[in-house]
Amino acid sequence: MKELIGRKHPNLYMCITSRPEQDIQNTLNPLIPTSRRLSLHDEGGQREDINSYIYSFVHTDETMQRWRAEDKNLVISTLSDRADGM
Repeated sequence: MKELIGRKHPNLYMCITSRPEQDIQNTLNPLIPTSRRLSLHDEGGQREDINSYIYSFVHTDETMQRWRAEDKNLVISTLSDRADGM
């Protein structure tokens, strides 16, 4: 990545995704100008998408359809809370 970015191709666009861990940020941040960085980690839309996916999966999975409603709700709330935007 470092070599590719260093070539400064005018039409090169990269999308790099990861958790916002410090060691990853320490490696990637020097490669990308601050003005070109975008973090979706704290975006509400991302959290909504994750929650919608979890809800949909729990309510359409054949095995989970036989679960009690309170168990489904526990799974949904636990996974949504612990996803932490990822």
